[in-house]
Amino acid sequence: MLTPTETNSSKKLPNIGGNFYGEGEEQSLGERTYLIISDMILKGELAYGDPVQERRLAELLNVSRTPVREAINRLEAEGFLERSGGRVVVREVRLKEFVEILHVRKLLECDAVIEAAKNADVKELQKIRRTIEKLMEKRSVTAIELREVDDKFHNFIAKSSNNALINELIDDLRRRTAMFDHERLPNRKQPGSKEHLDIIDALEKGDGALASARMARHINNVHSSIFEHWGFNK
Repeated sequence: MLTPTETNSSKKLPNIGGNFYGEGEEQSLGERTYLIISDMILKGELAYGDPVQERRLAELLNVSRTPVREAINRLEAEGFLERSGGRVVVREVRLKEFVEILHVRKLLECDAVIEAAKNADVKELQKIRRTIEKLMEKRSVTAIELREVDDKFHNFIAKSSNNALINELIDDLRRRTAMFDHERLPNRKQPGSKEHLDIIDALEKGDGALASARMARHINNVHSSIFEHWGFNK
């Protein structure tokens, strides 16, 4: 694990005060801390099995322990950290596991959206449409705003399936892929939002088959964007 004495070495840390999403976009200290620590995991600066200690990370990033603690709890919930022998350590997350999770998400969400086409509350659907359209009109969007709208859209579909187990499974799998969601892919804001609207169009028509096909395309595009952005080989 990196220690505070390594901050002047060849390891260059992100600027905790920097902006990840462009000029004029604000993030909380907790959000920035989360992004930096998760980047350290993705880039191997915090490797599999490394202990993750609040005090050392707080010193390294020059922040209090509170945002570090929040980031650690969030990364543990997302499956990137785990408790072992009384310590929090980096969990080995294989790319294969991530691909498998996305595959299962696609199966479940494509099935859920078929049922949602029969059950969705039209007024709620229209509210979500307006929320997405307002998001697309904004010049700058924070990670939190993106995640809230994305969660609202996908959670609505899962709940509208009227299947409690599918709803629970989708929620769990989305949490486990949250690190890779399009909050890290600013170029996905407009295409992703447009894909959401296309799915809503199909739902408003009551066309479950079309909604399912568009959901599959949406998740496939997220998958492709992540691989391209991080330089992974498919």
